[in-house]
Amino acid sequence: MSSELKVDTVSEKTTDNGIAVDSFKLKDGLMVNSSTIAGTQTVASGENAMIIGPANITGTINVSGNLSIL
Repeated sequence: MSSELKVDTVSEKTTDNGIAVDSFKLKDGLMVNSSTIAGTQTVASGENAMIIGPANITGTINVSGNLSIL
């Protein structure tokens, strides 16, 4: 079983709802995410990540790569 999806376009099913991917919503040129970062998250070596606040971190973030907090 493959866990890869290949498409050229992802469109919203319900008008004005946007597209949700994990904890992110993509809608009308904006990317919106939850203000809470929970559980254990890892930024591996060679990876880049960004947290744009205000944000509430309720778990642990392990950073071997680059993490920018704005």
